[in-house]
Amino acid sequence: MSYHDALNYLAQKTSVIELCDQWGGRVAVCPEWNGRILTSTYDGLEGDSFGYVNIQAIDTNSCEDFGGEDQWTISPLIHSFAVESIKENKAVLHRILQMTDANGMPAELNLSRTISMLNRRNIRNLFDDTIADSLEQDNVSVVGFCTENTVQSQEKAWIACRMRGMFNASPNMVIIVAIPPQDCFEQEPSSETFPGDIDYLGGAPHGRIRHLLHTLLIRADGHGRCQTTIPFSAAPPVFGAVDIRFGTLTLWIFDSPNDSEEDVVRIYNSGQTHPNELDWATYYEMNCFAAAKKLQPDHSFSYNQCTLHLGTDNHTLNHLIQHIFNVSLEDVSRKMLR
Repeated sequence: MSYHDALNYLAQKTSVIELCDQWGGRVAVCPEWNGRILTSTYDGLEGDSFGYVNIQAIDTNSCEDFGGEDQWTISPLIHSFAVESIKENKAVLHRILQMTDANGMPAELNLSRTISMLNRRNIRNLFDDTIADSLEQDNVSVVGFCTENTVQSQEKAWIACRMRGMFNASPNMVIIVAIPPQDCFEQEPSSETFPGDIDYLGGAPHGRIRHLLHTLLIRADGHGRCQTTIPFSAAPPVFGAVDIRFGTLTLWIFDSPNDSEEDVVRIYNSGQTHPNELDWATYYEMNCFAAAKKLQPDHSFSYNQCTLHLGTDNHTLNHLIQHIFNVSLEDVSRKMLR
């Protein structure tokens, strides 16, 4: 699906605002659906659409899983934001959310969501000079955005949030996680050696979660359901997903307000759980689940996240993933796609 097709479809279902940059980057935001970023592109209206758009769920209004590559969730899952201000490359959304806690007491939350497109200077602040210089080359197409998600309460409250991104899976997509050296392993990962949990529905199907030294590789093809969760305390600063055939790389940077080991990053690949079961959706997810945090009256805290999509030739792509994840493009392909 092209970005233009996705934009036209969404405009028939809900209000959409767009942010744009001068290099062809575009971001589609749906204020009525949690203010989520449904999709983006780095190549203008006819460019590829990166965010997963769950047409079946949207058409039937059967669940909250409408898709979107940047979602901030506080129950209830679907609520509308008002657009406080909008510029060409920045939007500020606002919502007063009234809820009832487990004891039946009312709570009023003041939610603010700021969506900003990244310029070259922002990108340079996120990465070291080697990566920043590579991303500024003429043969690299980039779209990037950050969201700052702030919650304030009028009363004492315990708040837990979730940052979720759903992306289009493909046969050649592999998620890459750089494991800190002290936590690396040389055999198939297990709950005893891996700083997280890879068991889900009896464990991952064979070959869908593999590793190289210091690096975890996860198939993101939308077939064969599997996941891994990593405590935030053991998580690397950057996560990535590479599509080797089309020369694209997606990068995520999570910023949780907690230092608690209860915060986790969840990586998920959709698909069937049994060989004869039909796939109902083909996407992969990157999630950050934050542990409940106690909020004092008139105080606030924020959850921040940055997402970048880039496209380039294999030489530059290999240079980027080697520098960020300490693994070569050839090793990723050999381990996961052959």
